[in-house]
Amino acid sequence: MLQFIPVFEDNTIAIRASGKLTHEDYQAFLPELEKQIKELGKVSVLFELDNFSGWDLKAAKDDFEFGMKHMNDFERIAIVGDKAWEHWMVLMMKPFMPYGEVRYFERENLQEAWDWLREPAEEEKAANQLTPYKEIMVGVDFSNYSRHAAKRAIEIAKFYQANVTLLHVTEEIIPYAYYYDDSMLGYPFEPELVVEQNKEQVKMAKKQMAAFMDDLGDTDGVKSEVLSGDTGSTIVSFLEAQKTDLAVFGAKKKKGISKLLGSTPHYIQNHSRCEVLVAPLQESSTFAEQNK
Repeated sequence: MLQFIPVFEDNTIAIRASGKLTHEDYQAFLPELEKQIKELGKVSVLFELDNFSGWDLKAAKDDFEFGMKHMNDFERIAIVGDKAWEHWMVLMMKPFMPYGEVRYFERENLQEAWDWLREPAEEEKAANQLTPYKEIMVGVDFSNYSRHAAKRAIEIAKFYQANVTLLHVTEEIIPYAYYYDDSMLGYPFEPELVVEQNKEQVKMAKKQMAAFMDDLGDTDGVKSEVLSGDTGSTIVSFLEAQKTDLAVFGAKKKKGISKLLGSTPHYIQNHSRCEVLVAPLQESSTFAEQNK
């Protein structure tokens, strides 16, 4: 038997299938399904298999012909069941299904199936309801590229009335000698020296940051931070802690996206939830020559 499950969403249809489906089941059910597709346009469908035992030959033919007719009318199809053969059936049929994305879910993962069906609508909703930036972070290495990025971020912040934080990360010196004894090193290991070196790096970076902000000029309300650690992971941790909406980085002009592969902006883009803006700097020939 086939029956509709009431759904209060514009483009989603839920159907419960039980027992062995027959040609008569499809003849009674398909006209109403076609009516809903015509009214809703492209749809996502949840098929809940409950004590399901398959199709007779005519019903299987009805199912295939309906799929071929409406191959462009399905966005996603979630099939929910509780039998191993149902899962294998979906896996075997997927290459021959001419319509939409198809995914199988175990019955205990019913909520996950609904979430997957709703993803496109949620993404479209988010895209149409842009929220203003509140917290903006600028990755600073004290170069002219990061100076340009900082100015761009401050400009954006004025428009959105957002907060700006300039962040520099010093690469922490790792005392690998902790893993060896003095006899392997050939000299006494003094961990205090490593600690002092890291502190000195942070101290020097803070002085550079102060000079950097002075050089920017209009920095009213702009904050600065200097942290020590791995650059990528430290920035990601900072962004999460600050609930940052936008991370801004400077870059050379027109060097291609391939130049960013493996870079800090690329790492942040793949590991954080905030938006990433790469602000390229238009170089003069003299400037480019000086910064090779």
